[in-house]
Amino acid sequence: MVALRIRLGMVGLLVLMGCRSQAPEAYRPPSERVLTATQAAQLQQAWQIYSQGAYLEAMQLVDSLLRQGIEVAELYLLKGRIYLDINRFDQAIAAFQKARRLDAYLRGIDFQLGHAAFLQGFYRRALDYYRKELALIEQSPPAVQQYYAEMDRLAKVAIYRQAGRACFLLDSLQAARQFYQQAVAVDSSDSETYRWMAELEEQEGNLQQALAFAEKALALQPGNLENLYTFSRLLLRTGHVEDAVHFLQLILEREPLHRGANYNLGRALMLMGNTQAGNFYLTRARRIQQLTGKIDQARLAAYQTGQPRHWKELAALLIEAGRYDEARRALDVALFLEPTNLELENDRANLALLLGDTLDALARYQKILQRDSTLADVWLNLGVVYAQKKQYKVARRAWLQALRYRPNDDILRKYLRMLDRRVSSGDS
Repeated sequence: MVALRIRLGMVGLLVLMGCRSQAPEAYRPPSERVLTATQAAQLQQAWQIYSQGAYLEAMQLVDSLLRQGIEVAELYLLKGRIYLDINRFDQAIAAFQKARRLDAYLRGIDFQLGHAAFLQGFYRRALDYYRKELALIEQSPPAVQQYYAEMDRLAKVAIYRQAGRACFLLDSLQAARQFYQQAVAVDSSDSETYRWMAELEEQEGNLQQALAFAEKALALQPGNLENLYTFSRLLLRTGHVEDAVHFLQLILEREPLHRGANYNLGRALMLMGNTQAGNFYLTRARRIQQLTGKIDQARLAAYQTGQPRHWKELAALLIEAGRYDEARRALDVALFLEPTNLELENDRANLALLLGDTLDALARYQKILQRDSTLADVWLNLGVVYAQKKQYKVARRAWLQALRYRPNDDILRKYLRMLDRRVSSGDS
């Protein structure tokens, strides 16, 4: 599961377009000399929608530029990122290597090659690529360094941190510590590095130092659930049982099916003599562990086969476990692999609604109905979104359309009656 956490923690990392400082006169990258303003805007748009998980649309934009005969490294870097996110490692690596042949100084290529190796468990190879990225930053001509100055400063933090993680997984703890220290020397506000430093110190048995680092990570980013969990777990390990209970309960308010929080809360309550409550959480942790096992099996099937149905099965299990962001990514991959599947598109729209992203849900429902206007479920869900937005007339039209294709649906009739009562009562 380590590789998954790294992947999730790096969503949006080093999205290179839009992160560079203004080009000095002495250096302009090849892409700036080749792309027109319109083409540069298209590439920027591709990076943006990629960062939102719209893999297919991003790839279509990239391919449309390539069909125009444009050969710039940034196109292949983005193509590689998309392939990497859907676990097509050979295609990702080929795209990254093509990007390097087109631009000797473009940042992020070796880092992504390292990330591809890391995700496959090749940690020494990953470390070699991270070091190559650092060497590129430090050994580029002065004009290139000036051009990429701000981006390089930010990138170094991620590279040092990720190199430290590779060393940690290779059991080279002192090397990992040195990389982590270099990361915080560049940016002392990097919460994730402090959390990983806490895990390293815990591994070596330095629990008080681990707790101090975990507390620092939490102070820097108090809303991060992993920070909260690491701190809570270390509070319990260092004997601060009542404090641990408090923070573990905060986690479960946000994510009731967090296995580690349930397990450790159960242990903490048992230590406090609350056997009944402790057993409740320990039992729930065991049930969640069974679900986690199913998720791991489904993930392996999705990675190995690349078939959309396995990605969909993975998404369904992740939703059952309350891990909605991971489920969203699984469905995004499934849609990339099978873009004409309206059932998948509807699942993705429903998840957007579940996550509270009504604008995304609306856009997806409307897109589905443009392709097949007879889907009653989609009209029903579209009406739900409009009702939530208090656009009752539009909601009513949507539900009447649903009733047209499902005339005997009692739920739809109930929704329409409720809507009429709201309108008649003056709710707006």
